[in-house]
Amino acid sequence: MKEIRRIADALEQRLQQCMEQSGLMYRLFSRVKTERSIRHKMEIKGDAYRAGKMLMQDIIGFRIVLYFQDDVDIVALFLSRVGLVRKSVDEPDTFTFRPQRLNLTLRLPEEEVAAFRAELPAEYADYIGSTYEVQIRTIFSEGWHEVEHDLRYKCKEDWEGYESYSRILNGMLGTLETAEWTMRSLLADLANRNFLMGNYRAMFRNKLHLRLKNDDFSPAVADYLRQHGELAKGILDMDRMMFVFTLLNHSRPLSLTFDNLLFLINRLELMDAGLMELESDEFREWLDGNKAQ
Repeated sequence: MKEIRRIADALEQRLQQCMEQSGLMYRLFSRVKTERSIRHKMEIKGDAYRAGKMLMQDIIGFRIVLYFQDDVDIVALFLSRVGLVRKSVDEPDTFTFRPQRLNLTLRLPEEEVAAFRAELPAEYADYIGSTYEVQIRTIFSEGWHEVEHDLRYKCKEDWEGYESYSRILNGMLGTLETAEWTMRSLLADLANRNFLMGNYRAMFRNKLHLRLKNDDFSPAVADYLRQHGELAKGILDMDRMMFVFTLLNHSRPLSLTFDNLLFLINRLELMDAGLMELESDEFREWLDGNKAQ
């Protein structure tokens, strides 16, 4: 299935480019089902496929593992804009701990459909959709899921009669969800403390929690921020989700330096004329290029 692997590699490259452009902290994994795996899935769900109740949608699959829970919705919203076939989300259950899944089924690019279908096992091709799947997880839930999948899901008989142990394992997921909430709160509180102390570099890093290209503002920009503390308050109060979505949505990637991201925040929300005068040629070229799209 070399052609399908080629298609998967091309899709993976596109996903990676988007993620790098956003600055989000992540890991990306991919897989292509083997013919043996396709046959095995047909043995399990073949009746539903043959009855026309569903199609096998995940011959090509990706998993995006994000460091922070609040990034899940950003990535899902962005990827859902084009080619969405189905979005599957587990709603939180008040009384049960279980992994929260967010899976997107997306249409393959039109130019790849013929090559994809040509390599499918002929006897199963009618039951397979021209789609691929993207699973979006947090790094804490991903770790729990990997352990659970290999040591409980694959050997359920080992756990029969030990329901209390299964409850404890599920309870661990609740602990991890609490840790995710605590991490988000900790970063927000740290950003606020840094603001109060006038440490705007640290405030900026903890507010955005993105993978930045350098470690500080340029001297001129740092001096300007120190002299205009009201701008720092505007940064602290900005909508991070919409800011990251803006980075994802632009046709040209922006080098994710402290200065460039501050310049972009200023253009989007603060509109400070003095800060605009400090904009680098690189940023203005990027801004003009995106205006021209």
